[in-house]
Amino acid sequence: MNFKKSLILLLALCLLFALAGCSGSSTQAEEAAAEEAESEDALVEYAVEGVGLFRLPQGFSQNAQELTQPLPSTMVEFEKDGWYIMANRFGTDAYEAAGVALPADLEEYSTRSGVQDGVPEGSVFDYDSQGNYVTEFANEDGTITYYVLLQGPESFGSILLTAPEDVFDSDTAALWASGSKLD
Repeated sequence: MNFKKSLILLLALCLLFALAGCSGSSTQAEEAAAEEAESEDALVEYAVEGVGLFRLPQGFSQNAQELTQPLPSTMVEFEKDGWYIMANRFGTDAYEAAGVALPADLEEYSTRSGVQDGVPEGSVFDYDSQGNYVTEFANEDGTITYYVLLQGPESFGSILLTAPEDVFDSDTAALWASGSKLD
């Protein structure tokens, strides 16, 4: 009888150790999944020659191109998970070609016809919680656009972050835009 009790106790201890081992591997799996989710949300730098530096989550496709019409500029498009982001930069060459002076600041830039033609009538630019000079509006196709104006050294430009209403989040757009800088 004593042997049976010892054997049962030994088996119970083995079962206890086996269960303890299983719980450790599930914790490790949970930690690995959390790290993977964090790395997907982590912002990485996308450097685009002639436009600037953009901080977005990993995995965006990008397409950059030089434009000559209506004014010389460089633009880049990014796409991922329903988000479409377009950024452009106009340097002194564009302002010289247009025969106008470089704007004094973002507030003046927001009143220029090129900017005003791209927003619905009555749109107002203001600073968001991240320091971006921005206006937000709904489009006829059901998407929402976060239109951010940027100033670089002797350049001005914009970033339009657009996504369907069920994907769009203005806090996310503000965060992404805040890490962007023009050349």
